[in-house]
Amino acid sequence: MADSKRRQLNTLLDQFYHNPVAMVSFELFLSIGAIIFFSLFAIRPTLATMADLIKEIEDKQKLSTQLSQKAAALNIAQDNFTNVQEQISVLDEAIPLGADLAHTLKVIEKVASDQSLAITNLTVLKIPTTPPEDIPFSQLTRQTMSIQLTATGSYEAIRGFAEQLQDSRRSFVMDRIIFTTEDSRGQRTLEAVLLIGAPYFGLEEK
Repeated sequence: MADSKRRQLNTLLDQFYHNPVAMVSFELFLSIGAIIFFSLFAIRPTLATMADLIKEIEDKQKLSTQLSQKAAALNIAQDNFTNVQEQISVLDEAIPLGADLAHTLKVIEKVASDQSLAITNLTVLKIPTTPPEDIPFSQLTRQTMSIQLTATGSYEAIRGFAEQLQDSRRSFVMDRIIFTTEDSRGQRTLEAVLLIGAPYFGLEEK
């Protein structure tokens, strides 16, 4: 019984596959399969190239965004610099690059003259080293040039001298003031010994 059914099935299948419609359908299936198979191999490089291009576009868009942000930051920095540009020169004068000894002493002498003080002695305790012009600012540190001077005059003049120095555009620090009185030809005069610090940016003294 089972053999009879198997023979009938084989006969039906044999008739079907020898049918022209079945043969065309099978050949069409094989053709479509072959087209799909070979198309995948042909399309794969194109798909890979497209994926690389998409990634490259995304990277360039990200880079463009970063450049735009940096450009905006630079514009803000430029605006800020423009706002404080005039103040930079004041800062350079207040704490100069290098001690600027000649200018510093001229400021002291000018203020003493304004206050009608007589400077009887002026000593720079240590002559600072002038840094090379091409040295980066990052290698400089804040230093202090110490100046000791002796002046004679009234108390008001000495006090005005100290206050005017501290208010001047060149920065000064009053480290010490010692008052003494002296007799000169029967007249008592007030004398002050001042230790003045003049800060600057320079090489660290060893």
